[in-house]
Amino acid sequence: MIRIKLKQYLGSIVTIAAVLFLFVVLFSSPVMADENTASEVNTTITLSNSGNVSKMTDGSYNTKTSFASGDSITVTGKDKIYSLYIKWDLVPDEWTLSYNGTTKTYGTNGFLHEYVEIPEGAETLTITFSSNEAICDLHAYSAGTAPSDVQAWKTPCDKADILVFATHADDEILFLGGVLATYGGEQDLAVQVAYMCEFTSSAKIREHEKLDGLWESGIKHYPICGDFPDLYSTSLEAAKKQYIYDDVLSYTTSTIRRFKPLVVVTQDLNGEYGHGGHMLFSHAVAESVESSSEPSYFPDSASKYGTWDVPKTYLHLYSDNKITMNLRLPLSRMGNRTSIEVQTAAYKKHVSQQWCWFYVSDDYEYSCADFGLYRTTVGNDSGNDMLENITTYEEQEKIEKEKAEKESVEASIAAEESSIADVKSNTSNSTRQSGRKIIIFAALILIVIIILFAAYRYYQLIQSRKRHRRHKRK
Repeated sequence: MIRIKLKQYLGSIVTIAAVLFLFVVLFSSPVMADENTASEVNTTITLSNSGNVSKMTDGSYNTKTSFASGDSITVTGKDKIYSLYIKWDLVPDEWTLSYNGTTKTYGTNGFLHEYVEIPEGAETLTITFSSNEAICDLHAYSAGTAPSDVQAWKTPCDKADILVFATHADDEILFLGGVLATYGGEQDLAVQVAYMCEFTSSAKIREHEKLDGLWESGIKHYPICGDFPDLYSTSLEAAKKQYIYDDVLSYTTSTIRRFKPLVVVTQDLNGEYGHGGHMLFSHAVAESVESSSEPSYFPDSASKYGTWDVPKTYLHLYSDNKITMNLRLPLSRMGNRTSIEVQTAAYKKHVSQQWCWFYVSDDYEYSCADFGLYRTTVGNDSGNDMLENITTYEEQEKIEKEKAEKESVEASIAAEESSIADVKSNTSNSTRQSGRKIIIFAALILIVIIILFAAYRYYQLIQSRKRHRRHKRK
């Protein structure tokens, strides 16, 4: 009986230990991840003017706090502050941040949503303005990785693996979104987005929504935008009367030459649902990829950036050389959501446009999965991958690095072999010279021996003659 109870007791202990072990294995990693993510710091914000602090801490793009040149904000944290996240009303001019006895200049990248790291941390920060500015939202964070919704933008690409041309903010999601989530979000490639129309002068909130949607899509390089207003038309001819077509061509050509994309993606030549602006922009992109390699075509941008011949160009809904992207696969880097799910969430960031009938889908007439290869210098596709026959810039860099390392190793081996050959040659020469010295030395010794022997024999001869003379006298 005692043995049975002892076995039951030991069995309970083993079971409890196993459960605790599983608990540690299953839950230790997420806890560590949470500990590495920065949290928002409780702050006291003091303005040098009579502005309203609540208007820049309410999380709304519709409210803002304004400042004049020379005004300042003092942010004091309950705990040390290691980063600031500012959503400006408009792209700011340069401004300064002072802390721990130092002053640094920011606002140099032209970011509407600006993330500033403070590596050493500070309890008190002072923002000073050099021109009239306004802030919609301001947050301070503790040490650690920025939360996923904080937009720590990278500057626009130096060179783009994929350059996405979109006419308006939200077109890149509704019609081209599969490219963003698949290649930018999941594969973490250098994807650059370039818009035709700006909303700063008409509907500022759409500039904020544009950034929110791109960030949700996994894009990390800050977008660029033309200076064309948002105008509606229902034909290409009407759009050409609203815009100066050569100006649009100049913009698309300059953008291609600047980013030197391996792949260009843009909208439907027929304007998806018949939007003249979409037609105009896609026609401009199509014309630019045909001519951007010619120095005489918009020579100013050719002089500034050099020429560029785009290897592959895809158009939305283009009927030739069609590909259909699989947007139903789970994307590990995007929280195991499918591309459709990612882009649906991204489109919801365009709050001001939710009244429209548009939606993200891969199974209706404006499917964001359907494209056609409009132009190629590297051959046609055999599958549904836009990067088929393309070596990304990161891969090119890796190949060049490996090549340089191989050449360096080969050069080192050659130098070492040459050094060894030189040593052998010097050794051989030294050996020959030593041999000559030995022969000469031996010859000298032999000559000395011969001379000594001859002298000895001569001495013996003299002595013998003397003995012979004495013998005669006797």
